Amino acid sequence: MFSLCAKKLLFLLNENKGGELSLYYRAATLSHIDRFIAHYQLFGGLVETRTREKIAFFPGTFDPFTLSHKEIAKKIQELGFTVFLAIDEFSWSKKTQPHLVRRQIVNMSIADEFYVHLFPDNTPVNIANPADLRRLKEMFPTEELYIVVGSDVIHNASSYKKDPEENSIHSFNHIVFRRPGEAHPTEVYEQITGKVVQLELPQELEDISSTKIRENIDNHRDISSLIDPVVQEYIYHKGMYLREPEFKPILRAKAIAFENAAGRDREVLDELGNTVLYGHPDAQAILTKIQVENDRLLILRNTVEGERPAGFVSYREIGNEDLFGVLKDMELANLVRGKSSREILLITGIYAREDGTGDSGVIRDAPQQLLVEVLAKELEKNYSFALFVAERGTATKEVVYVLERQGFIRPHMADENDKRTIYMVDMHEPLMFLHNLDTTIKEPFASNPAVLDAVEKNHKKLQIAMTKLYPGNLVLSLSSGIMYHRLVDRITALNDVPREPLVPRRLGKNMCVPFGKILRGKVVPNTVTKTLHTDKVYEPDLNSFTIEPFPYYSPLKSQIETIKSFDRPVILVDDLVHTANRLQVLVPQLREDGIPIKKVVVGVLSGYGRDLMQCLKVPVESIYSMPNLRQWFVESTLYPFIGGDTVRRRDMKVAGLQPSVNMILPYAAPRLSGCSREALVEFSACCIENSRDLFQVLEAEYRKMYAKNLTLSRLSEAVILPLCPDKGSCMEYDENLAASVYLENDLETLWRMKEFLIKG
Repeated sequence: MFSLCAKKLLFLLNENKGGELSLYYRAATLSHIDRFIAHYQLFGGLVETRTREKIAFFPGTFDPFTLSHKEIAKKIQELGFTVFLAIDEFSWSKKTQPHLVRRQIVNMSIADEFYVHLFPDNTPVNIANPADLRRLKEMFPTEELYIVVGSDVIHNASSYKKDPEENSIHSFNHIVFRRPGEAHPTEVYEQITGKVVQLELPQELEDISSTKIRENIDNHRDISSLIDPVVQEYIYHKGMYLREPEFKPILRAKAIAFENAAGRDREVLDELGNTVLYGHPDAQAILTKIQVENDRLLILRNTVEGERPAGFVSYREIGNEDLFGVLKDMELANLVRGKSSREILLITGIYAREDGTGDSGVIRDAPQQLLVEVLAKELEKNYSFALFVAERGTATKEVVYVLERQGFIRPHMADENDKRTIYMVDMHEPLMFLHNLDTTIKEPFASNPAVLDAVEKNHKKLQIAMTKLYPGNLVLSLSSGIMYHRLVDRITALNDVPREPLVPRRLGKNMCVPFGKILRGKVVPNTVTKTLHTDKVYEPDLNSFTIEPFPYYSPLKSQIETIKSFDRPVILVDDLVHTANRLQVLVPQLREDGIPIKKVVVGVLSGYGRDLMQCLKVPVESIYSMPNLRQWFVESTLYPFIGGDTVRRRDMKVAGLQPSVNMILPYAAPRLSGCSREALVEFSACCIENSRDLFQVLEAEYRKMYAKNLTLSRLSEAVILPLCPDKGSCMEYDENLAASVYLENDLETLWRMKEFLIKG
């Protein structure tokens, strides 16, 4: 009996090593095994473990491992094979559960099968890579090795369509499973030079599929006839596969585009007059002024409706000598002159089509998008100060609100009767604010009008709170949607492929490797897209952190080995490079494994980040460049239960919700210097209020759809990667309560501390 189960025991001892207590359990187990072997050898004879001469290598995503998979493994081992199940990470277009979660599911499913084992996690094998297959052969030098595949894989996989070469998949023995009644694909088998064993899937298991399992889980149905009952309990307890698509969405072209134009282009001005300014009482005067001053134009176009203009901004650069002519106020001109010794950005107008004209459903907050694009563009030129002076004296309330949300302030005017719309902002050390909340919410809620309205409303509130941290300082609010699609344009251009998916699929020679939060769970068109799942993990005291694999993913070394198996140069992608903590860990490891780095492509690159890239000797390009970055914020990380940074804890307080910290009060001391305590309290309160308000909307919409409460245990049905604010190892959460309840309590805690926090 021991001979039969020895290999199984030794293998399981190395799985899910856990914490310190697990170490003692393993030590005790090994001690007992050692004593048994010693006693048996003294009084019974030699311990001889049983081995089989035939090996079956069975790769697959196993998402999840079904009774069909188990039956296949059992049939093969009954033929005298030792079966090794390899959790495949090479199906890059599928949206799979984390590697270690799938591995645990397989482990539980095959626990009662003695000749069925998991393949080592640290040895990825890509069946399309001859070097990997050669290494696989070398692992079993004396055994007869077979590859287990479904007949559909032989029909469709690119590895079988390639010309045979040394150590290619064609030279291996095969065990091929066919569905009942399926014809023998003899024409494909002709290229396979090894032995081919054909087996037929039992009729009763034919209908088992991951799609069916996901549908049943979404509807909270029994799935014990599809997967192992123990696994069913594990899946439901962890809240897995809820509202999860089987495949990653492909990022497609955005419905908007920006175009630069000259103010003296009569054709462009006529077009703007007939669209954006149509019906405007001062349309002709505005266009004439733009032409006379030769202002530059940035036009926002609606690509869904024939490239029609949805808005534009007019601007030009002026010198110090031009300030009085523009401002008509000596004191104000002198004030601005003292703040900037270089040329100044002058914005003379922001115009957008009114709501209800067809653009608002596709393009939200057009004035902000226009203003941000102009400011970002001028920041790259090292402009450090911006003025807004409306050419016709006044601007709409909407435009004024947009200016205020980016940190523009109205200066004191010498003439109190001067009603002109004049605003200014210091651009020297901007705050960067990435608006990405819509990317953290699952469908159908992500496209729900009530949820979208709440997201937009909360974003504007948070912008205003952020401007109070450093009054008069630029807060550049970037849209993750626009950044995503510009990144796609850059990546597909680098990869020499179109940005629209090709049919049949044609892939570029480089692969896209996101290593942060951006593009996670997405696919770049016509490009192999494989995420390096990394995480910044803080110690409980928040004084230090390390870069580690994201929870339940393989060690970074194993993930990098998987990337290497694709045998392609990599394009590394992230939202921001400033301190470059992740890159400083990843780049040396990628180079150590001989993986060529084509380029690092990021959304925002600071001057400090550019210097770091030069030190690392890595080529880099960005969508936006900010020479001096004071601070950056990613919106989702500010909202409790939606985002944050992981905190190292041994246990989860709620199944499926990783302990985390949001760098706001009262969870932590915000890492901000030079701003008022009152502004910090208001900023933190705004974050909690926004999160609470959003969850209240999500909870209401969830009740309408499913007639149930959206509790902490069901949070993964609405939020893509929900987290749980860390409150220490002794504090517990009630998973039957809603997130909004806890947020209301946290807000109350903050208000109790307000007076002390402000006055000290």
